Amino acid sequence: MSERRKNVDAVKGLLGTHIADSDLAGVYSNQSVADIDAAIRRSEIELPDYELKQGLLTLGAKREPQSGFLDKIVKTLCAIANNGPGRGGNLIVGVSDKAADTAKIKALDSITPRLVGHRSVVGVRREMVILGETPEAYFARWKNGIKNSKLSSPLKEEVLSSMSYHDYFGLGVIIISIPPQNALSYVDTEIYMRSGDDTVLASDGKTIAGLVGRFS
Repeated sequence: MSERRKNVDAVKGLLGTHIADSDLAGVYSNQSVADIDAAIRRSEIELPDYELKQGLLTLGAKREPQSGFLDKIVKTLCAIANNGPGRGGNLIVGVSDKAADTAKIKALDSITPRLVGHRSVVGVRREMVILGETPEAYFARWKNGIKNSKLSSPLKEEVLSSMSYHDYFGLGVIIISIPPQNALSYVDTEIYMRSGDDTVLASDGKTIAGLVGRFS
C-alpha cells in the first residue's frame, strides 16, 4: 500500500504544475427549478430588484465577449444593493427578456428556449460550447470579473459567496444573489442606483443624499 501511495504522490507531483488553482465551492446550485422560475417571474414585477442577462457573448456574426460587459454587471450589482436596507435582489444570467435577442439566439445557437412568463431561458451552456469551456471555467469568468472589480466591501465578498450555477434543463443559468446591505455600496468612488430596470450613476448631491438617507 505504501508503494502505491508513493506512485500516486509522484503522479500528483508531475501534474501539479499543470493544474490551475480554482475555488469551485458553491458553483453548483441547490436551488430548485421552482425557485428559479419564481425569481424569473418576479423580475417582471419587481424591476429594481432584478436584472436578466442573456449571456456574455455578442449576438453578431462574430461571437466574442461584449466589451466592458462585466464592468456593467458590477455597476448593476452595486445599484441593486443600494435599493435600501432589507432589500436584496438577483441577477440571472441565461435569460432573455427581448424577443429580438431570443430569435437571434435560437438562430445562432440552435437551442430551444424555455418560456417562463414573458421571459425566455436561453441558458449559458451554448456559450460554453462556443468558448470551448467547462461550466467551471465559464463560471470563473464571471466570478473573477467581480473579484477583480472595484466593488466595495462587504458587498463584493457577499456576492461572490452567493454565486451559483444551475444546470436548469441542460440550458445552464448563473444566479448572482445580492444580499440586503446595511450601508451604501460603491464601485471605486462612484455610486449607482436603479431607476426601474435601468442602472444609473448617482451624479448630483441631492440624489446621493437621498441614497445615503436610505441607510441612515
